[in-house]
Amino acid sequence: MSEVITTPPPPPPPPPPQPPKVGFDFVRPFAFVFEDARWLNKVLIGGVFQILSFILVGIPFVLGYLAVLVRNVVADQPQPLPEWDDLGDKFAEGLRLVGIGIVYIIPMFALIGVIIVPAVMMGVIAQHHGNSDFDPGGLIGCFGCLAGPLGLLYALWVPAAMLNAMVEQRFGAAFDFHRIWAFISNNIGNYLLAVVVMFVARFAASFGVILFCVGVVFTIFWAMLVTFYAFAQAWRLATVK
Repeated sequence: MSEVITTPPPPPPPPPPQPPKVGFDFVRPFAFVFEDARWLNKVLIGGVFQILSFILVGIPFVLGYLAVLVRNVVADQPQPLPEWDDLGDKFAEGLRLVGIGIVYIIPMFALIGVIIVPAVMMGVIAQHHGNSDFDPGGLIGCFGCLAGPLGLLYALWVPAAMLNAMVEQRFGAAFDFHRIWAFISNNIGNYLLAVVVMFVARFAASFGVILFCVGVVFTIFWAMLVTFYAFAQAWRLATVK
C-alpha cells in the first residue's frame, strides 16, 4: 500500500501591523513654536498685536491668528504656526470670536447686576437712614460663593466653545451646547490635559515680567499659542467632535 504524502497547509498570514497608539503629547504644545524657521518674526509680530490689544485694536487680529493655528493643528500640519498674512480675514474672524466672548460673559455681568448692585444700594440706603443692622456683606459673600464655581465652569466650557467656532468658522457653533458637551465628556482625559497646559503656560508667561519687563507681552502671546495648540490637539484626538 503506497503511502500518501500530504503537504501541510501554509501558516496563516501574520496579523496586519497595528497603527501606533496616539495620545496627547504634553510637551509638543510648548515646543512647536520653536520648530518653525520663522518663529521669532511671527512671535514678535504677535507681540505687537498683543500690545495693541491693550487698546482693544489688536484683539481681533490675535484671535483670528489663533483660529488659523487651531485649524492647522486639527489638520495635522507639520508646521502649524501661520503667517501673518490675510489680515483682513483674520480681523473679521477675530471680531466674530470677540462677539462670542461677549455673549458668554453676559451671564456674569447679569449676576453682578442682580446681586452686587442691589446689595450696595441697599447698604447705602440703610446707612443713610441710620440703620447699621443691614450688612451687604452677606449678599456679596453669596456672590463670591457663586462666582468661584461659575468661573471654573467658564474655564472648562468656553475654550471648547471657542474651539468649535474656530473649527467650524461660524458664530453659532459656539452655542451648539450638545456637540460641545459631547466633545468634552467623551474626551475628558485629553481635554483636562489641555486645561493643565493652559494653566502651566499662563504661569510660565508670568516670568516675562521678571525677566523681560516689556517682553511680557511676547510671553503672553507665546502662552496663547501653547494653549490653543493644546486644545486643538485634544480636538484632533477626539472620538466625538
